[in-house]
Amino acid sequence: MCKIFVALNLSFQIIENKHFWQLLQMLRLEITFIHCTKLSSIIFLKYDEIHAKIKQDLKESRQIFIALNAWFSSQKVTYLKVLIYWMNATFQYHEHFIEFTSLQVEHTDCHLMQKLFKILNIYDIKNKLFDVVINNASNNDTLKKKLEKVFNQCNISWNKAQNLISCMTHIINLMTQEFIRAIESKTLNDNLTVSLNND
Repeated sequence: MCKIFVALNLSFQIIENKHFWQLLQMLRLEITFIHCTKLSSIIFLKYDEIHAKIKQDLKESRQIFIALNAWFSSQKVTYLKVLIYWMNATFQYHEHFIEFTSLQVEHTDCHLMQKLFKILNIYDIKNKLFDVVINNASNNDTLKKKLEKVFNQCNISWNKAQNLISCMTHIINLMTQEFIRAIESKTLNDNLTVSLNND
């Protein structure tokens, strides 16, 4: 039940809706009725368990890679997704999806940097950060410079030219969009030429 609510991003209040329970009965699912506050407490308890497990796993890590991605949804909401990657002492690969949140403010370089440093402090990995992967949005150019400056102020060796990677998937996406636009523009011009010649 908890997995369904988290995966579908459903309001906890739905669990108290009689139509929802009628649907479960129709599906013949034997689930004990629980209050929305109970559901939320179960989910947050599970979150705390996973959070503690990730922090414990990260103690074995030497260098951390972080991928940041922020975007506007069609509903004009800004979302931020954060993933971390590392190898442990026996060279086993690990990755965790550690943040997916809506931002109450526009995703400027300052806000992204604040969010990144909050995550680094929560997981105590500031001194282990090696590379940051970001997309090619214009605000990330400023972010690179600010990250280097702040890291150096914290006596952390980090170089924007060596330790910041542009997301290859985003580059391919931008190239594809430009290619499609060029084809559409040529097709439109060809159709217009044919139309004028026929007149």
